[in-house]
Amino acid sequence: MTSCKKWLDVNYDPDTPQDPGASSVFPSQLAAIPRGIQWDARYTGKYIQNFNVSSSTRPAAELNWDKMGYVANTDLGGDMWRQTYFGLGKNLDYIIDKASKIGQWDYIGAAYALKAWSFQVATDYYGEIIFTEAFRENTALFQYDDQKTVYEGIRRLCDSAIKYLDRTDLNPANLKLSVGDYSYNGDVSKWKKFVYGLLARNYNNLSNKADYDPAKVVELVDKSFASGADDFVIPFDASKNEDANFYGPFRDNLTFFRQSNFIVRLMDGTTFAGGTQGHQRDPRIRHMLTCSTDTLNGNGGYRGVNPAEGDVNTGNSRVSVMWQDSTYANPRTVGVFVPNLGKFLFKDKSPMPLMTYSELQFIKAEALYLSNDPGGALAAYRNAIGAHFDFINRAVWPRAGAALFNGTPITPAQKTAYLAGPCVKQDANDLRLSDIMLQKYIAMWGWGFNETWVDMRKYHYNKDEDPIHHDGIVYKGFSLPTVLDASNMTKPVFRVRPRYNSEYVWNRENLDKIGGLASDYHTKEMWYSLAN
Repeated sequence: MTSCKKWLDVNYDPDTPQDPGASSVFPSQLAAIPRGIQWDARYTGKYIQNFNVSSSTRPAAELNWDKMGYVANTDLGGDMWRQTYFGLGKNLDYIIDKASKIGQWDYIGAAYALKAWSFQVATDYYGEIIFTEAFRENTALFQYDDQKTVYEGIRRLCDSAIKYLDRTDLNPANLKLSVGDYSYNGDVSKWKKFVYGLLARNYNNLSNKADYDPAKVVELVDKSFASGADDFVIPFDASKNEDANFYGPFRDNLTFFRQSNFIVRLMDGTTFAGGTQGHQRDPRIRHMLTCSTDTLNGNGGYRGVNPAEGDVNTGNSRVSVMWQDSTYANPRTVGVFVPNLGKFLFKDKSPMPLMTYSELQFIKAEALYLSNDPGGALAAYRNAIGAHFDFINRAVWPRAGAALFNGTPITPAQKTAYLAGPCVKQDANDLRLSDIMLQKYIAMWGWGFNETWVDMRKYHYNKDEDPIHHDGIVYKGFSLPTVLDASNMTKPVFRVRPRYNSEYVWNRENLDKIGGLASDYHTKEMWYSLAN
């Protein structure tokens, strides 16, 4: 027996333990998050016109998403599914189980928070998903739950997260969350604020429902982030391909993407001020968007593309790549890491936000506006805009992340002038929901793809009018693609189909029960956006 034990020891690697603790597994869960969000945002980002294809001659697999379509029989658009059920999934359950045995309540709370986050993003992305039977063992078929059930289940996960994060009887002999948490460094108070922010999103998504409670939303926001110092971001070390930002130039995943005309017009003054003179332009544009070599177009050289049309400009007027002004190809040297090369959130070492103080203040502004409190809504709206300026200007990020501002920060004078200018409402009586949601779109551009898509579907793209004043559409200036994908049957997209390889191949019978095999399933409206 002794001899046998020694022989088996050769299969044990102390650097790769067979029974790792929560502190060993937790960092990998944070690192897994960008995969689902950023990979799939290449498609979601086209639905919401953050960016679109660079040329109308690109392959159909790219153009279809510009047209609010999809690509059948592939896993394109399935990474959030993969992340929820495979990337995080049982790994979070493992953390909860391991941590519960030795009193690591902070790890349990954080794991429940990530479970709630992943299910929230998944249901808002796919609609009906597997929730009640998720991770059930000894079965190959899983039943889908409706969104109402999932939304209520997410709230219970958040309640569990708060319960464990509130516990102070941590076993001092065991490793604490600070060992494995490289986003918040184990700060339990920030994790709790993040959970309240998740709940604020959850409740505010239901603004079309009869039982929508804006006061509850405001209460939750007030319990969440107190400033930009609470922003939840995933940092990147950018030492190799695997730990670099998916949207950075080294990984080269945005070569055929260009900023949209919609975002350009929001920031150059066209949509808000009706002109593009210097005082009408948003000073954030220099830090977020890229300009062309030809700057004589009246707005400083900022141009964009329309869905599926690609860049119609020629020569020096072409729309620059996302990484650098006046540049029409990836600016990197192949095989060489320059972590700060790029622009805004498109650098190898730029962090990826999951939630920001600015976003939550916009949620508060929307809830107050819908509760007919224009004064409170104006204050939150202006605070949210200012907070996004501060987000861009932030110089210190976790793990020495790259600064987002271009060259030098936005000056206090520039910020003050913009807040006092024609693009920002000064009087509560003049404020409209469009002002709130379009400024939120700017603040979420380049990272909050899923939340922006929730908002756009909630107000039915360019269909819904201001619910208080009825004097204009909410998403002013947004146009659906001139030609929708043939599979849409003239209807805009409302959901992404569940992951092909797991659901359409292995779980097809249950998928059929919710209508998932229908050719226009992706245009079926979400429960959360319906008015009943």
